[in-house]
Amino acid sequence: MTAWYESTFGREYLSLYRHRDDADAAAEVADIVRLLDPPRQAPLLDLCCGAGRHLAAFRHAGYTQLTGLDLSEDLLDAARARLASERMTDVRLIRADMRDIPDDASYQTVVSLFTSFGYFPTEAEDARVLDAVFRVLRPAGTFLLDTLNRGAVVASLVPSEERRLGAKRLRIRRRISADGRRVEKVTRVSQPGSPETVYRESVRMYERADLEHMLLRAGFSDVRFHGALDGRAYAPDAPRLVVTATQKGD
Repeated sequence: MTAWYESTFGREYLSLYRHRDDADAAAEVADIVRLLDPPRQAPLLDLCCGAGRHLAAFRHAGYTQLTGLDLSEDLLDAARARLASERMTDVRLIRADMRDIPDDASYQTVVSLFTSFGYFPTEAEDARVLDAVFRVLRPAGTFLLDTLNRGAVVASLVPSEERRLGAKRLRIRRRISADGRRVEKVTRVSQPGSPETVYRESVRMYERADLEHMLLRAGFSDVRFHGALDGRAYAPDAPRLVVTATQKGD
């Protein structure tokens, strides 16, 4: 059976999230630079880079050794086109599963943005992602994880909505799973002359203590929590759960 993340992140996905634009990515990268100050001349990996919005923003911010990894060939094609249009052909793109990051290179910084964590059926599979990140980080390298804050999601969940994107009609349903650990979303897209398409998403929401335990178990140290990429203090109702952690090194 095809996993939801293998079928959802295709070409139409970009049109459904077109409100997430280059200006957003530039602002988010500026926040990351203020929060972490990653060295501009050292290798940086954008894990689950999608169509390359943040890679382009990092390049504009002066980062020179960039790699993007994603499982979706459609999104990587879009990233290649975006980067080529801006003459950023030195950015390396890799198609791989985030649980099995190729170890032919090492990175000073790894970022995981826009809720690219919690996709797998079990916590053990999510933990494999953290293990893979630890393995490819250089000693004293930094990992930044930007994911859902469960308290904020539960409090603000909109169970259903309908909207239009041009000729497309979107019917969206959201719910919290019975165990309270996952947020699940079904998007039905219909338009004249085409069959309806259905996209499913299911993301595990981690509590702060759970993520800290997982990161420490993977070998990370100096685990810190923020309520957004701008570095604001974490709180149960914060917009996001942003975690930074350090590879212990030798």
